[in-house]
Amino acid sequence: MNTRESANSSPEATTDVDALASKTAETVWTAWPAAERPARTFVLLLFIAALAVLTGMIGGDVLWSITAVVLLLTTLNRWFFPTGYRVDGERLEAAYPLRRRSIRWADARRLVVDPAGGWLSTRRGGSRFDARSGLDLYWGRRPENAMDAVAAAARMTIEQGTPLEIADRRRVGKKGRRHA
Repeated sequence: MNTRESANSSPEATTDVDALASKTAETVWTAWPAAERPARTFVLLLFIAALAVLTGMIGGDVLWSITAVVLLLTTLNRWFFPTGYRVDGERLEAAYPLRRRSIRWADARRLVVDPAGGWLSTRRGGSRFDARSGLDLYWGRRPENAMDAVAAAARMTIEQGTPLEIADRRRVGKKGRRHA
């Protein structure tokens, strides 16, 4: 576990965080939507190529086409490049292609778990358009494992007294277990 100085110097608070972190095993996964959904990726690449050709025709120069491709690929970097995730009892961390972000469970207020993707936010009423308040979650090739790990860490956080709201949108199967 990575040790850091805590803003709260109370040994009791540090012990609670350490106990929570030790109870929840670290889970690491990688999500790469372009590789996991090749048909959608092909359609997206066709769309990008069409926009690049159109931009070059309107701009009258191949430089406009190249610029359009670079801007679109940069904007869609989370689709075209792998994203690494790490969840444990202390935080959920996302290593996006162009940056790394993490949210401590103690600061989290809303978690949405959906087979299509997830959202962890520091605001209870925030929206997906407020990118600074949360993390987009993609589940990768083993979505059930990733969703279960995130939900388990969130439940442990709630047990510690964090006012975290969980919206689990997975379907419940016959045996009471959630299925994607």
